[in-house]
Amino acid sequence: LRVKLVFASATGVRAGELRALRWRHIDLVKAEVNVETRVDAYGEEDVTKTAAGMRTIPIGQNVVRLLEEWRKRTVYSKTDDLIFPNKRGNYASHDNFVKRQWYPLFDTISSESACPTERFNWHALRHFAISTWIEADLPPKTVQTFAGHSSLSVTMDRYGHLFKSDKNSQVMDEIAGDLFTPECE
Repeated sequence: LRVKLVFASATGVRAGELRALRWRHIDLVKAEVNVETRVDAYGEEDVTKTAAGMRTIPIGQNVVRLLEEWRKRTVYSKTDDLIFPNKRGNYASHDNFVKRQWYPLFDTISSESACPTERFNWHALRHFAISTWIEADLPPKTVQTFAGHSSLSVTMDRYGHLFKSDKNSQVMDEIAGDLFTPECE
């Protein structure tokens, strides 16, 4: 669960894309994941929903190390094996995962901690990843590409408020200065 959680939080891949990932999609030397396929709710594998969904996302060295360790421990380590399969090596059901592992994780955390933890859905990890890319000052077009959004407007409509600019006040002062200078003093 830890490897899956870290991977999803770092890459922002959609749940269906995560379920379809095979070891051949990961280049541990180049430290990147190639997203090419997805699995739908019925367990059918296909290409991503849009052409923009086919993308390469860089992954950090800590994620690479986790994947290397995971590959050594799992019995499903061949090139065409799924990275995050069910016990039989097949596609894991997202609903089963959420009910059997994801939500119970929150219950465990809440029972072992003085601070109760509110549940959030798995998709929130995608938003987390994209938000961290923005916080790290990646350009909007790069964020769009890594997220697999079909257009920059999708990225900006959803995350535009997170792109910061320290120049906003300065720009507004300059505009106001140019437009509203008194004619006579």
